[in-house]
Amino acid sequence: MKERIWQKHYDPQVPISFTYPNIPLKELFRRNVMDYPDKPYVIINDIQLSYSTVNMMVNGLANYLLSTGVKKGDRVALMMPNIPQYVVGFHACLAIGAILVPTNFQYTRHELQHTFRDSTPKVAIVLAAFSGNVIDLHESGDYKFEKILTVQLQNMPMEVKSCSAAMDFTEAIQSLGDFSEPDAEVLPEDLAILQYTGGTTGVSKGCCLSNANVLAMALQTTTAISANCPLNDIKTLAAIPLYHIYGENTNLNVCLISGGSMILVPDPTNPLNILEAVKKHKPTVWASVPAMIIGINNHPETPNYDIGSIKVIIGGSSPIAVEAIRKFEELSGGIIIEGYGLSESSNVLTVNTLNKRKIGTVGIPMPDVDIRLVDLETGTKDMPLGEPGELIAKAPQIMSGYWQNQEETDNAIRDGWLYTGDIATMDEDGFVTIVDRKKDMIICSGFNVYPRDIDEVLYTHPKVLETCCIGVPDEKRGESPKAYVVLKPGETGTAEEFIAFCKEKLTGYKIPKYIEFINELPRTQVGKPDRKALKELDSKKAGR
Repeated sequence: MKERIWQKHYDPQVPISFTYPNIPLKELFRRNVMDYPDKPYVIINDIQLSYSTVNMMVNGLANYLLSTGVKKGDRVALMMPNIPQYVVGFHACLAIGAILVPTNFQYTRHELQHTFRDSTPKVAIVLAAFSGNVIDLHESGDYKFEKILTVQLQNMPMEVKSCSAAMDFTEAIQSLGDFSEPDAEVLPEDLAILQYTGGTTGVSKGCCLSNANVLAMALQTTTAISANCPLNDIKTLAAIPLYHIYGENTNLNVCLISGGSMILVPDPTNPLNILEAVKKHKPTVWASVPAMIIGINNHPETPNYDIGSIKVIIGGSSPIAVEAIRKFEELSGGIIIEGYGLSESSNVLTVNTLNKRKIGTVGIPMPDVDIRLVDLETGTKDMPLGEPGELIAKAPQIMSGYWQNQEETDNAIRDGWLYTGDIATMDEDGFVTIVDRKKDMIICSGFNVYPRDIDEVLYTHPKVLETCCIGVPDEKRGESPKAYVVLKPGETGTAEEFIAFCKEKLTGYKIPKYIEFINELPRTQVGKPDRKALKELDSKKAGR
């Protein structure tokens, strides 16, 4: 890559380019087990599991999966909150070359069916309390698993529906009594993760991320953090879900490189859970979203907690208000660095440096990341500095493509460049500001919500003639879904009625926060519902 204007702004410890180890991810974990066998790796509440203890569980699960016929390249779905069993499942799959399919454990049966039919996992590892939909899919024949491993929480045991494919997770680990390291060849180029996202267009697709992609991302991210937090001091606060690419990279990946410890917060929706974890375990690195930062800033109990251990706060998902940044930095003494990325790039493409921040921007490209801003019409003409264009990127962490979807792969990756669908500007120092999105994606508290998913659910309501969903500003979540609904002639309805209908078919963060009834939808010249016009209508009504 030629010299770029942003490279002069890297922190001193950050090189212009890395030499990436030509090894699979499991080798990084194995090295940590050998170097830090007694060091706490996973911490949750009063439980601390050392690297050697986690490794024993990983080997037991990996050998069990092999015994059931899971082999290199087969898919395994992980459906859990941030609990130690997720970490064990993650490393067990990497150990044998199985491809992880991180899945939101709160998905409805409707949402799960698409992911499973597309990725075809042989095994699902699911929190017992949320195993009903998975077992129902299996028993109905809508999707068949080889095994469904159910994870029980010690303080909250749950009865699991009867199913011939179901087995207790802990029993599976112990069933063979074999805790030796599996003999499975895994190469850097082998796929490690299918991370599902809406991509630049259409329905949810699996981003094919190899061991090499994830390792490159891990090394870049950890090095960026290390200016304000040396590697041997890294202790991450895992409040972002590990099944989300953001949570995976900033916790699991960072610990793979640093040999650090990871503090798990299963339910971060209550700020007190975060405050208690910080007070008890003193994390030094926290990947967060605006809603979490605002929640801590405004919680009445925050002044009673010492959060000064946090040295680096990574901000993502949506812009953080300047006032919120300043207040949290005053409370913690740490520094917030905002960045930008997507599932297709294993998480991060740009980040603010610790030595030079421009609040309101998403920073500069990481080492080995090349970025261009191109015209929106053809995607081939480079835009001048300060002028908006579609952000396209080349980097070692960028996916090889979408799982079994060549058409969408060809649309997203052209001549080696990933077309992100995001519109941005770049200043004279190379700092990037995201100004809009070509795609219609809504980002709620860091989660991608695709309006089409909500539209399709509302269209199944017998009273709906037409509908179109948009994202509207939300101070805490970044954005929230709002659905415009045209009722069939003679029908009446209430917003509460349609919100309740969506609750039966959609995960919580996808449920429209607002329903507005409208006589007809604005349309584009080709007759499609015009989301841009609806956003303008909403902004005008709200006085924005």
